[in-house]
Formats: sequence, structure tokens, C-alpha cells
Amino acid sequence: MRQRGVSLIEVMVALGLGLVVVLAASMVFIGSRQANRTTEGLSRAQETARSAFELMGRELREAGGNPCDTTLLVANVLNNAQLVPPDWWVDWTRPLQGFDGAAAFAGAGFGAAVGQRVAGTDAVMGKFVADLNDLTVTAHDTAAARLTVNNNPHRARVGDLLLVCNYGQGALLRASAVGASTIDHAESAAADGNCSRGLGVPTLCTAAGKTYLFNPGAKVGRLVAAGWYIGNNGRADTGGRSLFRVTRNGPEEIAEGIADMQIQYLGLGAAAYVDADAVVDWGSVVGMRVALTLRSAQTGVSTAAGSRLERPMSFTLYLRNRQP
Repeated sequence: MRQRGVSLIEVMVALGLGLVVVLAASMVFIGSRQANRTTEGLSRAQETARSAFELMGRELREAGGNPCDTTLLVANVLNNAQLVPPDWWVDWTRPLQGFDGAAAFAGAGFGAAVGQRVAGTDAVMGKFVADLNDLTVTAHDTAAARLTVNNNPHRARVGDLLLVCNYGQGALLRASAVGASTIDHAESAAADGNCSRGLGVPTLCTAAGKTYLFNPGAKVGRLVAAGWYIGNNGRADTGGRSLFRVTRNGPEEIAEGIADMQIQYLGLGAAAYVDADAVVDWGSVVGMRVALTLRSAQTGVSTAAGSRLERPMSFTLYLRNRQP
């Protein structure tokens, strides 16, 4: 029986069919890989948004709050609060203030260095007084500038900025010394010290100042002052921008991949949100709408400039201490 081999045409057809199968499989693989990269970028953006919204919202909702009453008159005896203008983190007259994209914020200047603010992005500053495990005054020696408190030991530290208050008035001071159950507020010429040991209203910056006795039961809390802004993180390969939080101790990076932040504010009784430069009275602001632009660290996942995936996300919050 005569055997017959495979013709050249049959070989070429087989090779062609095999090539088609390989190309189809490759396209499926590439498409699946691209879909995975896109899904990963979206997942990271959502995770970043959740973290940013939670951390920012937690602090900004409390703006202006203290353990006593938000309408209290407060004696601010901190030396750097007497400056013109005062250092931003001790200015209790504005517990909330926003800054449009071109407006300067003392906590973070514009620039290209790591930690500096990105031009065109908004910033916001908030202050409130955090509870210290229900820390209260049991005795107050005004001559010795010493508060005796109920918790032994307590959580206050030397250098902490504290608010002592009752339903008559409050006083913002620096803890000059602490003991197991005492907090001192002695006067000091240091830039961040107390201008007076007297805690009465109005503030009188002399050694004795205006004496005020906080009776047992007065509350003690720690001042929390922080600014939020979009800054340079120095990592151009992953987008180069992050959400930053700045305090009197300097800036810290909070969340990578946030390229822009735009904030609008709602005044009491107003019908619409407005930009920061249109706010007339910061004391009447009761709500905020924060819009973030999230940008993926991976390239090649979008047809947009830079080939990075971008998604806008926003959230709205209300100030708990300014609700009727």
C-alpha cells in the first residue's frame, strides 16, 4: 500500500489555524490582565476614598466643639495667640476655615517640594477640643497656677494645649508641668508658653493676669488643630500627590493617590453651597461638601493624559456642634 505524506498546503493551513488560536488566547489574556489592572485601580481608589472620608469627616464634624458649651467666652492665654496674626493652630476665633485653590494657608505653603501644597487645590482647617477620659477639676490653686484633676494618672502631657471650661467661661492654656493628678499653667516668655497664669476673661497678658477660679467639676480637654490639603509626596512614578494632614508639629501624609480636593460650604439658612472665598461668616457654616479626584498609581489603565485612571468622589458632612 502506497503511503501519502502531508502536503505543504495542509501544513500551512494547520500553522495558520494554530496562529489564530494563539492570537485569540493572547487577546483574551491581555484583555483579562487589563481588566484586572483597571479593577485593582478602582478598588484602591475606593479604599483611599473611604480612608480619606472617614479621617477627615471625623475631625471636621467636631469643629468648634468643646466639653462644655460652644457659645462660651474663652480666655486664650497662649503667647502665640497674641501675635498678629496668631499662629493658625491656636486661633480659637475661627475653629473652621477653608481656603480656595489660590488662597494661602499658613499651615502649608504652595510649592513643588515634598509636603508642600499643590496650587489650585483647596485646603481646610478645623479645631476642636477632645475629651480626656472625662477629666475634671477637683481643685484650682490660682496663685500657684495649678489644677488638681480627678484622674490619677491622667493623659495630659507637658506642652499640651488644653481647654479648661465650665458653663461660665473657658480658658485655653499650655500645660507647663504635670504631676500624677495635677496640671500647672504657669506663665512663661517662651513662644508657645502662657502669657499669664490668670485665666479670666478678657485675657490680660501680665504675670498675674485676670484671676479666675475654676471650681470642682470644670472640664479639661485637649485642643486638636489640623489642616487638610493636597500636597506633593515626591513619588512621581505613582502620581506624585497625596492627601496631607498638618498640625503644629508639621505635615503627615494620609492617603496616596488623591490628585485634587475642592470644598464648598453651607451657611446656616442658606439654600446653596458656596466656595470658601464666598463665605462671609465662618461661624455660621453648618455643612461642607468635599469633592476628591482620585488617581490610580498604575499607568496604562486609561486613555486620559498620563494613562492613569481618575475618578471623582464626594461626600457631605454637617458640623455637629452647629446644628440647631
